[in-house]
Amino acid sequence: MLPRRVTTFSAFLTIFLLVHTAVFAQSEDRADSDSIDQTGRGDDIAYSGAGSLGERLARTPSSADFGRRFATILRLQERGDYANALIDGRAAAEDAAASGEDAAHAGFLFLLGRTYWIVGDFPAAVETLQQQVRLSEKLGDHDLISAGQHALGVTYTQTRDYDAAERTFQEALRHAEILGDKARIAYVLNGTANNQLARREYADARSLYARALAIRESIGDRVGAADSSTNLGTIDLLTGDPASALVAYQKALAIYKSIDQPRRIARGHRRVAAALRRLGRLDEAIAELRIALAIAEPLGSAPVLAEIYHELARSHEGRGELRSTLYYERRYASTRESILGEQIRLRVIELDARFQAERRDNDIRLLRLDQEAKAAEIARRRQQTVLLSGGLALVLGLGLVVFFTQRARLRAEHAAHLADERARAEAEQAARLKSRLLQIAAHDLKAPLSAVSASARRIETRPEETAAVVDLARHIRTDAAHMGGLVREFLDSAAIEAGRLQLQRSPVDLTAITRDTVETYRSLAEAKQQSITCELPDTGGVPLPCVLADAARLRQILDNLIINALKFTPSGGRVAVVLGQSGRWLFAEVRDSGPGLKPEDLARMFQPFQSLSATPTARESSDGLGLFITQELVSMHNGLLEVESQPGQGATFRVLLPLADDTTQS
Repeated sequence: MLPRRVTTFSAFLTIFLLVHTAVFAQSEDRADSDSIDQTGRGDDIAYSGAGSLGERLARTPSSADFGRRFATILRLQERGDYANALIDGRAAAEDAAASGEDAAHAGFLFLLGRTYWIVGDFPAAVETLQQQVRLSEKLGDHDLISAGQHALGVTYTQTRDYDAAERTFQEALRHAEILGDKARIAYVLNGTANNQLARREYADARSLYARALAIRESIGDRVGAADSSTNLGTIDLLTGDPASALVAYQKALAIYKSIDQPRRIARGHRRVAAALRRLGRLDEAIAELRIALAIAEPLGSAPVLAEIYHELARSHEGRGELRSTLYYERRYASTRESILGEQIRLRVIELDARFQAERRDNDIRLLRLDQEAKAAEIARRRQQTVLLSGGLALVLGLGLVVFFTQRARLRAEHAAHLADERARAEAEQAARLKSRLLQIAAHDLKAPLSAVSASARRIETRPEETAAVVDLARHIRTDAAHMGGLVREFLDSAAIEAGRLQLQRSPVDLTAITRDTVETYRSLAEAKQQSITCELPDTGGVPLPCVLADAARLRQILDNLIINALKFTPSGGRVAVVLGQSGRWLFAEVRDSGPGLKPEDLARMFQPFQSLSATPTARESSDGLGLFITQELVSMHNGLLEVESQPGQGATFRVLLPLADDTTQS
C-alpha cells in the first residue's frame, strides 16, 4: 500500500486538471435561446495540463495507468467523441473503485458526469456527480468538492431548479475560496452568473460576469476571458444591443477556433448568427448556421443541435421562407422534446422524492402518536388493575383471575406494539422502494423510446427501402411518440393528484401560441382529409392582449383539445380554433364537426381514465387522461373550461383565461 503522502499527492494531481476540465459546461438562456458559457479556465490551459498530469501519475506506481486513461478520455471529449468517452469513463471509474484509488475514482466520476451532461442525459449526470461529491467529501478534498458542486449547479440550472443550483454554487465558491485558487473562483462566479441569467436577473448576472472576466484577465487566461466576454455579449443581445454582442461573439469565436474544440466552435457560429439576425443581416446569419450545423451534427449533442435548429427557423422566418421555417422548427421541437422530456422526468423524480419523504415522516409521526395512545391506555388499565386488586384483596381467587387476565392483556398489547413497529419498518421500506422504482422508470424509459424512434426515422430516410418498410417504420415512430406521450400524461396526472405540479406564469401571447399549434397539426388534419383553421376577431388591427399563463402548459392545453377534436372528427370534417375577448378574459374555442357528446359523457368526461361514447375515426387510441389534465391545468391558471355539445352536432370546448394586466387576478 502507498504511503498516505503519495496518495494525497495523487489526489492533488488528479484535481489539478479537474479545475480546468469544465470546458464543456454551457447552458441556454430561457428567454431567447441564446446560449451562454459556463466554462471554467480556457481550453488551452485545460489540455496543456493533461500531458503533465499523465506524466506525474505515471511516476506513481499505483496511478500510472490511470494517468494515461485520464488523458485519453480528455482527448476524446476534446474531439467530440462522447460515445467512446462514456464507455472509457465508465470502465475507468469501475477499475479505480476496484483498486481502492478513491481520488482517481472521483476524477473519473467527474469526467463521466460532465459527459452525461453534454449529451443531455441529465438524470445520469446528477446521479454520477452526487456520487462524486460524496466520495470527495469523504476524502476531504476541497478541489474535488468544489468541482463536483459546480457541475451539479450547472445541471440544476439546465433543469430549471434555480434554488438548488444557487445552493450548490455557494458551496462550490466556499471551497474555492478555501483553496485561494483565482481560476476556480472565476469559474464558480461564471456558473453563478449563468443561474442568475436564467432567472432573467440581468444586472446581477452582468456584475458576476464582470468579476469573473477581471480575474481571468489578471491571471492571463485568454480563453476563459473570451468565455466571460461572450456571456457579457449575450446580455447585450438580450437587452437590445446586438452590435456589441456581435463584436464579442466574433472575437471569442476566433479564440475557440485556435484551440479546435468542435462543440464550442459550433455554438460560437450559432451565437454570431443570432446577433446577425437581430441586425437584419439574414443571409450572413444563415451562412453561419450552416457552418455550425455541419460541425455539430457529427457530435450527436442534442442541446447544441436544438439551438442551431431554432436559430435556423428564426432566420428563415425573417426571410419569409415559411417552408424552411416549419422544417427547422419541427427539427427543433423534436430535438428539444428529447431534452425536455428528460428534464421533466428529473423534476418529477425530485418532487416525488420530497413528497415520499414527507409522507414517510408523516406516517412515522402517526405511528408514534398511536403508540403513545396505546401506552397511555396500558397505563390506565394498569391503574385500574391496581385499584381492583386493592378492592378485592380479600377475595384471593378473584384476584388471581384478575392478575392472569391482565397479564394476558399486556402480552397481547406487547404483541400489538411489536406488530406496529414491523408495520412502520415495512412502510418505510415500501416508500424507499417506490421512490427508487419511479427513478428507474423515469430515467430508463427515455433511452429505449428514443432509440426506437431514431431507428425508425433512419429506416424512413433510407432510399433503398420499400414503401411498405417505410410505412411500417413511420408507424413504429408514431407509436413510440405515443408511448412517450402516455408516460408524460401519467406523470402529469400523478403530479396533479398529489398537488405537486407548479406553474411558471408570465404574460403570454395567446394568438401566437394558437397559430403555432394549429400549424403543427395541419399535416395531421390533411392526412385525415380534414380542414383546420385559426380564426381571429376583427379588432381593427389592434392585437389581442396577453394572458397570464405558463406558456408550456398553455400549449399543452391547446394540444389536448385540438388532438381530441381531430381524433373524433370524420373525414371531410372541419376543426376551427376561434380566439376572442370577453371583458377581462381572453378565450380560445376549439370547434369540431364530430358526433358530439351525450349527456352521460358530460357527466364523466373530466374524470381520469374515462372513455366516452364516441369512437375515434382512425388508427387512434384514448387513455382517458387528456381532458382530465386539461381541466386541471385551466383551473390552476384561474381560468374556466366550458363545453357545448349536442349528439350529432359536434362539440365546442371553450378555454377562458385572465388577462396579464388584470390586477384582480391572483
